[in-house]
Amino acid sequence: MTLDTGAVTAFLEGYRRTFETFDVDAICGAFAFPVQVVGDAGEVSVVSVPALEAWRPQIERVVGAYRLLGVASSVVESLEVTEVTPRVAHATVRWGLRASGGGTVYGFAASYTLAETADGPRIVVIAHDESPKLATAVARKREA
Repeated sequence: MTLDTGAVTAFLEGYRRTFETFDVDAICGAFAFPVQVVGDAGEVSVVSVPALEAWRPQIERVVGAYRLLGVASSVVESLEVTEVTPRVAHATVRWGLRASGGGTVYGFAASYTLAETADGPRIVVIAHDESPKLATAVARKREA
């Protein structure tokens, strides 16, 4: 399979729908390991996650926070795709998280490097600015 714009868009739509189910195992299935994670929370952190067992707790924390915040859906507010090679692509997404009533919970940016693996397309690098936004939203919810 070629990771062209259509394939990347379809993968990200599936990833979005999977996240909305809060199925941690299915969400983790979108990643190949090791996966590189780059976060910008005022300072940039770079972590190489070696295996699913090390990644699953991170996804569990995000899913737990989404439940606490009442996240019901997400929308792709913008998407830019660059085809790097026929089997590698880069996508930058501006996500909007929505509550069940449709109100905005918060938005964030994430950039994904996708690779065509033996198991199909998988995320091999993710860079994002979600952590401080998630932490702020959780703190506000707990104070309310």
